[in-house]
Amino acid sequence: METHSFPAYGDPAIDTLLASYVQNNRAAKTYLAMSGKFPWPVAIDHIALRCFDVEARADPFLKQGYVFENERVEYPDQGWWANIYRRPGFPVLFVDQAYDDTRGKKSIIPEWVRRFGDQNLHHAAVLVDDIERAVSVMKNQGVSFSGKIVGQPGSRLRQIFTAAEVREESAYTVLELTERNHYSGFYPEQADALMQSSTQKATD
Repeated sequence: METHSFPAYGDPAIDTLLASYVQNNRAAKTYLAMSGKFPWPVAIDHIALRCFDVEARADPFLKQGYVFENERVEYPDQGWWANIYRRPGFPVLFVDQAYDDTRGKKSIIPEWVRRFGDQNLHHAAVLVDDIERAVSVMKNQGVSFSGKIVGQPGSRLRQIFTAAEVREESAYTVLELTERNHYSGFYPEQADALMQSSTQKATD
């Protein structure tokens, strides 16, 4: 039977974010519908929020059990940075914003937040065991991807974004496929490369 929803986590904040995201992202719906084609379970690796103030946006999640352990990634050349929050049994939370100084003028994040707000996911990342296989199955279902897989075969982190859904003639949400090999962190160069690809739009 086809399914178009991620397993519930029992936290209304997380479950509502994911439900709204799936409703507005065709690639996510396709992945869920095709999940029976993969020999691994449906699992969220992380979810990402864009905002103007990382600490303010993360505060409700901290009150529900998420923890910040000084895990931060920074991209001054691209004008943005992110904090990473973790909670056992829940998706990793990746919250990003542009720098508040002149470096932030380079970032694509503020315009996205002005247009779409900070209450919706920019992307959800699903954890896959074989990223090439997942990409192939989804391409056969008409899903487009932005760029190539970031990360060499066998490396500790491999990722790719689908082409962005379009809303108000702008790139809106994307689905990320993530393959991890005994590694739970985030490469700065990986996220930077993916950020640049997130503006490629999906077409009908």
